[in-house]
Amino acid sequence: MTTGYVEKYRISIQVFLNGYSYKITDTDGRTVSEKDSCEIEELYSSRIFSYPYKEYRISYRTHRCTLIPAGLMPDTGNADKDEVLRNLLAEYDRPEENEKVECAKITSADAVLVYAIPGEGSPLRAILSSLPSDCRPFPEMYWMLEELYGLPCHNRVIASYRDSLLSLAIAEDGKLLLCNSFNAQDFTTAMYFIFSALKQFQINPEVTTIYFRENLGHDQEMLLYRYFSGVEILK
Repeated sequence: MTTGYVEKYRISIQVFLNGYSYKITDTDGRTVSEKDSCEIEELYSSRIFSYPYKEYRISYRTHRCTLIPAGLMPDTGNADKDEVLRNLLAEYDRPEENEKVECAKITSADAVLVYAIPGEGSPLRAILSSLPSDCRPFPEMYWMLEELYGLPCHNRVIASYRDSLLSLAIAEDGKLLLCNSFNAQDFTTAMYFIFSALKQFQINPEVTTIYFRENLGHDQEMLLYRYFSGVEILK
């Protein structure tokens, strides 16, 4: 890749427990380069992050995030914004002392996502140290919600599973039904949570396409096809 072309490209980076993946796409959305699994140590020998890309999309996995209706978000005013957000998130999952708490608007859901950003020593921090200083990371759930409302279907289901953490978002047309994360030690357990959620909202998987934000193993994909009308990978 040359700098002149890269300046028109977008790089999407998913950070996980012990590494990361990346995908580079051109202006037409075509994949220029991608790798599903990289060790953090590869950061110091790879030139991938040294190029000046047009757009950076950085996601990381965390269960420390919660979605709050915009009308219920407190007005920070002159108050300490960090303290307000930390106290707000602590009602659901207390952030660690070295974690920073931020928030982001999810316009389509008329809500605000409050989330913790891992502190020093985490894979995310290692990645960010190799990127421009203005790059802003978002939890996996943020990107899932951003894509959820653009899916061309009535029952919209997006899942993301890695590092024993399942993130799941479900909507019926424009109505958000579920936005949650579950600890799942294996893919079978993750499927249990998915089917439990679909049953709760009376969604029939046989007429539903499920979307994942990362590549699945062949056996995982075939297992899902036994129950869902379609299985799609969001690229």
